[in-house]
Amino acid sequence: MPDDQRAWSQALALRDDGARVTVVCPAIRDKAPGSETVDGIEIVRFASFEGQGPIATAAEGVWTAAAAARAVRAALSSSRGVRQMLQIGNPPDLLFPLAAWARRRGVRTVYDQRDVVPVLAASRAGFNKLTPVFLGAERKLIAASDVVITPSEEQRARIAELYGRDAVIIRTAEVSSSAAAAQVNESPTADEVAATDRDAVLGYLGVIGEQDGLTDLIDAIALLRADGTTGFRLEVAGDGPALPAAREHATALGLDSLVTFHGWLGPGEVDTFLGRIDAMTVPDPDNPFNHFCAMNKVTHAMARGIPIALRPLRENSRLVGPHAYCAADMTIRGFADAIAKLLADSPESRASIASAARDLFEAEHSWARYESQYVEAVFRPVRRA
Repeated sequence: MPDDQRAWSQALALRDDGARVTVVCPAIRDKAPGSETVDGIEIVRFASFEGQGPIATAAEGVWTAAAAARAVRAALSSSRGVRQMLQIGNPPDLLFPLAAWARRRGVRTVYDQRDVVPVLAASRAGFNKLTPVFLGAERKLIAASDVVITPSEEQRARIAELYGRDAVIIRTAEVSSSAAAAQVNESPTADEVAATDRDAVLGYLGVIGEQDGLTDLIDAIALLRADGTTGFRLEVAGDGPALPAAREHATALGLDSLVTFHGWLGPGEVDTFLGRIDAMTVPDPDNPFNHFCAMNKVTHAMARGIPIALRPLRENSRLVGPHAYCAADMTIRGFADAIAKLLADSPESRASIASAARDLFEAEHSWARYESQYVEAVFRPVRRA
């Protein structure tokens, strides 16, 4: 925080509706433990780490749950005498004892299921044996929550089927309509790109984990080069446990001249990055977890009118509708062909598809549509009480 756009926009919405908001989060990505106030929001960061591998990731989850619980208890205890709300955004789902403790004290509890952790665990080698543990934690956290919210229709359907709970869809926050339109207007047009004779810039944005498919994207780039496709390059923005392997993979395939890695970007840097790419690539592969995800890189691109090439995952396909360059199947060859179609398409056709995606975003996915629904679902019952 405040880099996490979903949680930060939610915090600002609660602040604007009259709440005093404290956010508790781990101190990662060059942030130091301690507290500070940003835009009227108190941020409390506890010492933490990002685990790699099953044992280290499990240790990270246990540590995060324990450290977060201590900080949250202190924050709630310091504001006794007023109506209180606690929202828990996963992962981990191991904070169910904290939610139960808060609810017993009369604190309204909200579970924001950002990721379907049991499905993610089942999709990863070394974690699948722990799936029953993650399912149990998820079940207890949902049971301890007054309201459940989620960014995905796929997640909402799963929660209803497994637990009989009606989760509230709150899409992940994005730039405002005016900001998105301004960036679209300021970005170079396809004709201007052609006039300057520069390579088209493909972009990748996001956390880089095993399930995110960045090495598949690099393999697709290698296929395009082998096909003789030229006039493009790839820029990668993001960080995560799979980034070192992705760098090594690009080097092993001789793609260092075509692929640039920028590392983790803050909110202002993300805007700059999105302003200079010509298309967004979404290579996330076919595993059960990815089908549940409403991916930020998709809505980022939709909001700014950036053409998108992606694989046909269920929730992403629901987000973009027909307004993207969707691979015919989940193979790397199919994804490479979708990128090739985007690169070969006329500037007018690309602009038309991207514009339709932006209109769809504004009509159905923008934060302007969901902000009041979020506040109504999680906070106003506290004020009425």
